[in-house]
Amino acid sequence: MDGLRQLGKYKIAEVIGASALATVYKATDPEPERTIALKILRKEGVDPRIAAHAAAKFKNQVIAAERLAHPGIADVYEHGEDEGLAWLAMEYLAGRGLRDFLTLRLRLGLKDTMSIMSQLLAALDFAHANGVVHRDVKPSNIIMLVSGRLKLADFGVALIDTFDLPQAGPSAGSPSYMSPEQHAGQEADRRSDIFSCGVILFELLTGSKPFEGPPESVGEKICGEAHRPASRLNPRGSPPALDPVIARALAKKPEDRFPTARDFAGALEAAFREGGETQREAGAAEPASRTVRRDDTVAVSASLKLGVEELRAIETQLTLHVGPMAKLLLKQSARLAADGPALVGMLAKYIPAEENRRTFIATAMERLSAAEAAGTGNGPTVRFSRNLIDASQIEIAAKRLAHYLGPIAKVVAKKTPGRPTDLRAYYRQLAENIPEVADRIRFLKDAGYDR
Repeated sequence: MDGLRQLGKYKIAEVIGASALATVYKATDPEPERTIALKILRKEGVDPRIAAHAAAKFKNQVIAAERLAHPGIADVYEHGEDEGLAWLAMEYLAGRGLRDFLTLRLRLGLKDTMSIMSQLLAALDFAHANGVVHRDVKPSNIIMLVSGRLKLADFGVALIDTFDLPQAGPSAGSPSYMSPEQHAGQEADRRSDIFSCGVILFELLTGSKPFEGPPESVGEKICGEAHRPASRLNPRGSPPALDPVIARALAKKPEDRFPTARDFAGALEAAFREGGETQREAGAAEPASRTVRRDDTVAVSASLKLGVEELRAIETQLTLHVGPMAKLLLKQSARLAADGPALVGMLAKYIPAEENRRTFIATAMERLSAAEAAGTGNGPTVRFSRNLIDASQIEIAAKRLAHYLGPIAKVVAKKTPGRPTDLRAYYRQLAENIPEVADRIRFLKDAGYDR
């Protein structure tokens, strides 16, 4: 599939995701003119039964989408199939899966958690009211848009009252998020989705799932073991008032759970009002010797000489690419970054598209350079350690770096501290500004400093 530029009426731009079976492309639909995500399943060399089931999931998503015109549910336009492949045209979502943020171990504040759950439950309530049960609600199927809104995606194994895609046993869902009845091979209804939402809520509040273990054994825990109260795992970030709400959502018997997603959302909102407003956002206190408080919201490393306005400007630029998660990412990175360029490089790693990463790096570095030149502003000015590298060496380094960062490489090369007696250390610092690990390795290898 490499080099594919056209599929029917769809003009393909770039690969945005891939798995063993399928590749997802960013593409253009000429009529109506719009950007889409085009998922293509390669049948060659694939077990025919697996290929047939995957193609049936494509059809299932289109059937579900015909009923589910909702701002919190990703749209699906059409699907097709021939002897060699099957394809699915979907709404292109400029965002990242909630799983990405959980993998980064970003602890959300209560308000953000409640916003995510409220939007998720509203989308599910609409789906359930229209005869569709998702059956695979999990963080990777929840897309966080730059705007702060979320979209529930992938109704490939959804149960639809007029079309039931046969399940291949419990594997039709994702083990850690499946309800006890799904693990037992029984029919799943809307209350199974509510159980999955309970798992997600627990994970957002604590950073861990209520039932942990390998896929082959986690079902036994879900069916037979009690979960630990979230407030015990995260006393500062999960109020005790939320524990009974979570417990009801995670009840072993479907009849003991909330009957609808709307009921779940109402109980969650009431508990949040009761206990959530008195809780501070989760996050361990930083040792005073290691960090300093630059304003009321951001603690930075003692060596990071950035003013409040510069921090806010960087956060604003990052928000354009990752949405409301920018504040959390800035907080996390500012505690570790040694200087401005290092902070920009660390944050750039969280931006998925290469073009957007380069735009962010260029804009953020221009802001830092302007602040350094002005030497004024609200709060401390931006200061960089001295670069003692010879100008000719800096030019060589900038040209090598430009292959990965574009025009801003010249600024990065100039501002990165270094000494002519230790070019290896200088190049390793430059490499930290390159988002992709493989590209960093290649950059250091080409410069002769990979060892």
